Amino acid sequence: MAPRLRSADHEPMSDASHTTCPVCQSGDLITITMEVSGNDLSFTTCHLCEAKWWYREGKAIPLQSVIGLVVGQGA
Repeated sequence: MAPRLRSADHEPMSDASHTTCPVCQSGDLITITMEVSGNDLSFTTCHLCEAKWWYREGKAIPLQSVIGLVVGQGA
């Protein structure tokens, strides 16, 4: 059975300076940065528990906001 993916969207994360996962406290994080529609985006996931979260310009944002940016770019 595949592990259940967890999101950190509901966790209190105010900026991209965290070095541990807010869900499991692991320090084994993977971050990918990119530019979309003129916005600096970062995607971070925890290698241990697979929690995932996004940042725009260093501020935590929900996945729905990221989808809006990507869809808007194709218009």
